[in-house]
Amino acid sequence: MKILSRDIASLFKKPNSKFFAYLLHGMDAGLIDERAKELALLFSDNLNDPFSVTRLTGKEVQVDPALLADALNALTLLGTMRVVLLSGTATELMSAIKSNIEYLHSECRLIVSAKDSTTKHSLVTLCEKHPNVAAIACYPDEDEQRKKLIYETLIQNNIDVSNHLTEYISNKLGDDRSINRSEIEKISLYAAKTKSITKEEIDLVLGDNYLPILDKLVDSVFRGKIETIGPLLKKIRAEGIQPIVIIRYFQSHVKILITIGAKKQKGLSIQAAVNSIRPPIYFKRKQSVINHSKLFSIKGCSALMERFMLLEGQCKMGSNPNPYSLIGQSLLGVAIKLSNHRV
Repeated sequence: MKILSRDIASLFKKPNSKFFAYLLHGMDAGLIDERAKELALLFSDNLNDPFSVTRLTGKEVQVDPALLADALNALTLLGTMRVVLLSGTATELMSAIKSNIEYLHSECRLIVSAKDSTTKHSLVTLCEKHPNVAAIACYPDEDEQRKKLIYETLIQNNIDVSNHLTEYISNKLGDDRSINRSEIEKISLYAAKTKSITKEEIDLVLGDNYLPILDKLVDSVFRGKIETIGPLLKKIRAEGIQPIVIIRYFQSHVKILITIGAKKQKGLSIQAAVNSIRPPIYFKRKQSVINHSKLFSIKGCSALMERFMLLEGQCKMGSNPNPYSLIGQSLLGVAIKLSNHRV
């Protein structure tokens, strides 16, 4: 049975007894792991108990599907609920689950983590149609979900955080839920005594080592320096900077340009408009921002923002094997346009 996103929270608070198995699928491996553990703890107090909890991999059951059958039907001590944790790719898991799905029973809970799977995979279709299986999609956090996670985590630790700082933290995070939670917990630990945190402290905790190279990429694109985009992207990829972080960095930059354009329309000089931006633009970046703001009208910025939002959606779909190539093609297109004329 397919579980709608709005029903996931209530299901995790009070699982329906008709569900003997849970399929966690999607592109967010961190969220899948987090939810798998959360579900398992609903049925077992000790996930390290070998007499009631069995862990299997997709590769293992692909070679020997009977392993899953044995795990589902093994007896537990003291009559506790048996939990089977099965993790792998959807293709690895398909045969074993298909062979055993009709033999699920109330004395055991099967929790399946199918990573890098799409909603069209036959495993997802199979589980969504079965009345005793809850199929839960795990998509990368969108902006609002990420902001909610930040706010709730910090508030739970009595740390005062404004909407502005919440957005600032959100823009520095990627798509993986477990990594994001780890980063937010770093902030919580840092601010445990003062119960507050500043933008500078956030930079210190989360690190800003990637900013200079991303600034260079932004400058190359907006200056139409086509020949430097490829090498910069190669270096960015080598440093492990996530594709979504790159795209959102450009989105944040365009938002600043739109804000400056709006302030200019209200009569402010370009210098005054740049100086009024909050949070303040780093002084070494101000001249570049001024130069970039002269290239685009608000209409041009809006079109560029739509382009980057579309690019983010394409990268999240997971159908493209190399999102860095997708980003490179898009940035080259913008750079070529800017090298030819102003918009």
